[in-house]
Amino acid sequence: MAANSAFHAGFLLISPHIRHNSTCIRCIIYIKHKGKVFLEDRMKRIICVLLLTVLIVSMLLSCSIPLRNSGKEKQRIVVQLDQDYWLASVGKMLKEHFPDVEFDFVISRGGAQYLNDAALNDDLADIIIDASSWTQTSSSDDDYDINPRDYLYDFSCTDITNMFYKVYLDGFTNEDGSVNWLPGAASVEGILANTAVFEKYGIELPHDYVTFVEACNKFSEYGIRGFATDYKYDYTDSYMLQAWSIPLLQSTEGRIWRYEAMDGNIDHIPDELGVKLFSRIGQVLKDTDAQADDTKRGYSSIFQDFVSGKIAMIRQSTNIAEYQDEGMNNLILLPYFGETDNDNWYFSTPGYSIAMNGKLKGAGKKEELALDIVRYMFGSDVMNAMADRIQSVVVYNKDVNVDVQDIFSNLIPYIESNHMYTYIRNDSVCRASCAAVQKMLAGDVDATRAVEVFNNNYNAVKEKSPVITTFDREYQWRISDTGSEAFSVRVNTLREICNVDMLIAPAAMNAGDIYKGSYTAAQLQALLMGGGVKFYTKDATGAEIKDVVRCLVEGCGWDDDPISWDTLPASSGFTMKISRDDKGDMHLEDILTDGKSVEDEKIYSFCYVDVSGHTLLERAYNYDMSKHGGVHMYKAEADIREGEKYDGYIAHTTNVAQQWIKYFSDGGRLAAPEAYIQKS
Repeated sequence: MAANSAFHAGFLLISPHIRHNSTCIRCIIYIKHKGKVFLEDRMKRIICVLLLTVLIVSMLLSCSIPLRNSGKEKQRIVVQLDQDYWLASVGKMLKEHFPDVEFDFVISRGGAQYLNDAALNDDLADIIIDASSWTQTSSSDDDYDINPRDYLYDFSCTDITNMFYKVYLDGFTNEDGSVNWLPGAASVEGILANTAVFEKYGIELPHDYVTFVEACNKFSEYGIRGFATDYKYDYTDSYMLQAWSIPLLQSTEGRIWRYEAMDGNIDHIPDELGVKLFSRIGQVLKDTDAQADDTKRGYSSIFQDFVSGKIAMIRQSTNIAEYQDEGMNNLILLPYFGETDNDNWYFSTPGYSIAMNGKLKGAGKKEELALDIVRYMFGSDVMNAMADRIQSVVVYNKDVNVDVQDIFSNLIPYIESNHMYTYIRNDSVCRASCAAVQKMLAGDVDATRAVEVFNNNYNAVKEKSPVITTFDREYQWRISDTGSEAFSVRVNTLREICNVDMLIAPAAMNAGDIYKGSYTAAQLQALLMGGGVKFYTKDATGAEIKDVVRCLVEGCGWDDDPISWDTLPASSGFTMKISRDDKGDMHLEDILTDGKSVEDEKIYSFCYVDVSGHTLLERAYNYDMSKHGGVHMYKAEADIREGEKYDGYIAHTTNVAQQWIKYFSDGGRLAAPEAYIQKS
């Protein structure tokens, strides 16, 4: 009874704070017996168990409430960027403006081939930024009977189309009234002249077509090409055919054909207009000493010859940052010349276009969010940031103005007088122009026959390309704690091709998933960054390699610096130990092989893969060209004499895409993926 009376007389008081704060627990335990307060050992044990149980329950309850409140999953939006430099303007601004959105950035090669492959494999990004001028109606490079309109979002019924001038938006409107692409800041195109070369040889800058030809002839006396461009590409052939005949295409007969071509309401060019167009381009080809071999010259070779002073003038847009990176500050963008000053014109194409995945239609809140993001991207802040990066001077939307940089001040009178020709965005025109202009370059046809070639190719059905290889499984690009599976497969295969100990490539090389199935040459190339990518190799010390990797991981203050785990580079032959601070900045802690730190003094065969890879390498090495006679810290493979001992970086002549395709043509297989990131 004593024990029972003690139990009946006793009471347990637990502070209510225990329900809300597991760290604030106040317990008072009394067992009253004969007017004395005491605790029996047995009771102590029972009560301790009881308290422990209550404590655990209270902790779970206290933790569960904030978990429910803060554990709301962020909406995930995948944004495809066709250039890594958009990370600085688009990537950072989107992350800051939409903090509740989980953005994944895919840096891809872009173009119809990539988009069609992604759509067919149900892997298309939610929002797409692409600079390809023909993506609106085109599938020229792909091997599928698929039209982008089949898988892209239609903006025609949204308020977003009201943000644009109708005259420009009409060029992006399909014949059925749908709008799949929205035009970003315009890339104004003309003739980029190296004024330093003109001054060196005492040649005056041209101001009309006659003086343009005179300048070309004078340069030829010094073994310099006055004007050249990359006729290898279909879009260049189409640009040239139109650019040199803008006054004709602005005439009544020219306008009628242009508008019908842009609307898809015509399947040929009238003979009379066609002969005039091809007579003009034929004269330009003759006056600029264009050769049949020019059909084999791509962007990279023209770029190098212009930078080295072997070419005085090239076709180029206002996006000249890459030339300025080479120390070329004496540049001016001239118009396409007519017979008089009044016949001089520039022409504009979108520096980029924006589209959305068609599957977002009817997707509820995600559709609304994606549309809000697109609206923001066409607002003043983002538009100015993007226009500044591509050095644009014209925008297509009504409420945004951009500043004209001093280097392009000569364009202002042309902008004010609207001497800005709008390029015909039609894949049939692009394809037909290429067939006819390249025949003219080869000397196979005159103007009359060129019109026939043009019309025969206007609606030609492209033959299916042969299959080069087949992949028996899929690899996804999405990043995990140890890296991206698809990216690892790419860099491991590239290291095998390059035959080096270590290799690293920037995020732009991770061009989406690698799909299971058969691949043509065009599809294989779409797995990599665009043309012109080179291997830069060197027998480097571990310390040198760390400096290059650190520049890629932590950034060098450039516009392609990483802003998230999925925008980091990928390595092969070593693992990168990386930490991320509270500000989101990445830090390279170490690089490891077989779990051990790479020795600073040890020599490794090393390769960096990129387009203008030397610019990053020179930043990593703090190499100042001005202190080395304007010479880069690398040599082109072709410039190294047989037997010459050279211990710097070597830029290999054959570009990566060619070696990549040849590797698979020769029976090569994809290398297996490996972990290349170790989070610290």
